[in-house]
Amino acid sequence: MSVWTDADLAFVRDRARHWDLHYSEHFWGGPLYDLVEPLLGSFNTDFGVPKQIGTPSESLPETTATVLLALHRMGLLSASMRQRIQTYLWSTHYALAVGIGDDAKYPEAECWSSVSRNVWATAASLWALIATGYRGGHEARYASAVRWLVDAQDENGAWGFSRDARNPPSVFLTAVCAYTLRMTAALLDEATHGIDKAAVQSAVDTAVGYLKRTRRRRSGLWHTEAGEPEPTSSAMALWAVRRCGSTDDGELVRTGVRSLSKAVGNGRCAASLEIAAGTLPDSREAIALQGYTPAIPLALLQIDVDPFHRLVLGPLQYLRTSRQPDGWEFPVVGNARQGRYVKAVPYVGTGEALTFTTALALQTAHAWHRRVIRWTIEQRLTRTGGPQ
Repeated sequence: MSVWTDADLAFVRDRARHWDLHYSEHFWGGPLYDLVEPLLGSFNTDFGVPKQIGTPSESLPETTATVLLALHRMGLLSASMRQRIQTYLWSTHYALAVGIGDDAKYPEAECWSSVSRNVWATAASLWALIATGYRGGHEARYASAVRWLVDAQDENGAWGFSRDARNPPSVFLTAVCAYTLRMTAALLDEATHGIDKAAVQSAVDTAVGYLKRTRRRRSGLWHTEAGEPEPTSSAMALWAVRRCGSTDDGELVRTGVRSLSKAVGNGRCAASLEIAAGTLPDSREAIALQGYTPAIPLALLQIDVDPFHRLVLGPLQYLRTSRQPDGWEFPVVGNARQGRYVKAVPYVGTGEALTFTTALALQTAHAWHRRVIRWTIEQRLTRTGGPQ
């Protein structure tokens, strides 16, 4: 049974038709609503967003968070729809964390759990809730979740998948956590939400320092444990340094974009490489997260990379040609190893459309078109010297 009313779907159709006037009919070869409808239809009345489109499957908070953020940024959610998804994030997967390691500072702190409590689920959920302006009965929980995330940071400034399992540091997760906490300090109120903004800002600054230290001098990028440049983590690190660092970091970002341009080519925009690995804190089961490289324009466009740069156009072209009937799968290309979030549920290279990748693909195309429109207007005004 659908969680959405006829009025909800009518709202989405109207908004999607608006964007069709700008790009969808030409870019995707069909109405935008036809692409969004399978995603909306995957919502479940009991647990939110499943991993696979149109199939009963496991639901993860990071999946629900990604879909919420994407549809919100595309303007495809009414206020009631947005609140419903936000409520899913609070009411499912939100677990009381027993503590972090043997010397937990905040044993009462709470976090989000997907297969186990972890940094990725917590950062993604906080990011989506804060960015979409959640205000409601769960607001008091912000403080404890933020404390959990801050305390999960390693002394060197990095975050791994789960601090209590002593997971190795991840550049991707460090970038996500840094930005999430930056938003926390900027958008949540210290008195109302009980946020220690000094501690939050200190965590952000330490994370930026870690990212700057771990960039490889020779390649100008960030590498996997195996020693090869990792495009998704590198793009996210450049984005985090630009958004969370200082104005003095501009040259580092510019040279990083040039290095990334050399590394991502010849089909590499479809590569799926490991961005985080470790073990689950409860079961000690091995875990790996893979980067969805076709979505790197989302990060690059926010640091003012030209929308016609090949780093942006390559992934966009891949997204145009790789869509399944109901969305996008998670590709395996070249020597990328098959990643599994849970051993029993492979999610890379299955050929099945996933909610996570579909939300990222739609948001990527939407962000690109908005940037192209803005760029075109800016160029026009520059040539004419201002409005005529």
